[in-house]
Amino acid sequence: MSTYAAETPYSFNLNTGLLYDDNVARATLEQDIVGDTIANLGVMADYRFHQSHESIIILSTAVDAYQYQDFDKLSNILVSAKADYQIQPNHGFTAPWYHVSLEYSIVNYQSTLRDSDGLSFEIGMGKRLNDRIKLRSGLIYENFEAEADEFDIDNYRFYFSLDFQTHTHNTFYMTLGYNDGNVATSTTDSTPAGNKPLSTSNNKISDIQLQSHHLPNEIPGGPLRVDDAFQNGFVYQLDTKAITLQLGNNYALSSNQSIDASLFYYSTDDSTDANYNGIIAQLSYLHRF
Repeated sequence: MSTYAAETPYSFNLNTGLLYDDNVARATLEQDIVGDTIANLGVMADYRFHQSHESIIILSTAVDAYQYQDFDKLSNILVSAKADYQIQPNHGFTAPWYHVSLEYSIVNYQSTLRDSDGLSFEIGMGKRLNDRIKLRSGLIYENFEAEADEFDIDNYRFYFSLDFQTHTHNTFYMTLGYNDGNVATSTTDSTPAGNKPLSTSNNKISDIQLQSHHLPNEIPGGPLRVDDAFQNGFVYQLDTKAITLQLGNNYALSSNQSIDASLFYYSTDDSTDANYNGIIAQLSYLHRF
């Protein structure tokens, strides 16, 4: 592909930054919503195989670490390997390109209940409208199996993004997404003082125990699991549809360094009315070697 002709076949990338997530539990009830600050450090290496002037295969591997300030059990290390095939059938600066990718990831948490591994499959396309505006869209399918079933992931995600280069060193970007699948959400037991503690055989909580401890009525039926990431916490799984919106800005400090700031908003719609929303703010430094 002509757009890659001037690039070296391999590259190394470093990113580090801070995030603030105002609903780390993905909680549906106001009294259970808690935020936290997260430090992030990541490295990535990729290698590009040019198949022809029209197509390329990119192999990459990455390691990302996330350290939570208050809820240490949510801290995790993610290791991934990805193969991405891209093709641009027609030459020209504004000609569309297409891609398909497969990624395998392992995530290791301080909370072993959340430890998981799985695959992500993506198909998408992109197009430059001019020298300032680039559009991309795609469909992603994710399937992850965790130590605890409540943290399994089986999701479809559609996205549409726009990059707008405001001037030589600055790019504004926006991504609109629609998710359809499941998500783990946590709640806190607000048991009145003096009540006996829950019986937690196999870390499971029965429906009768839930009712006696005044947990939300909208929690779906079936036993819940104790969530070791939150004090007196319980976790259950929701089947949800969610709208997401990310707004960000990337400022190039040099040809291989940049500062990136973004806001990510999400809002779910669940059939049981156990809905939640939140915002994740992020500030990152990026370096390409």
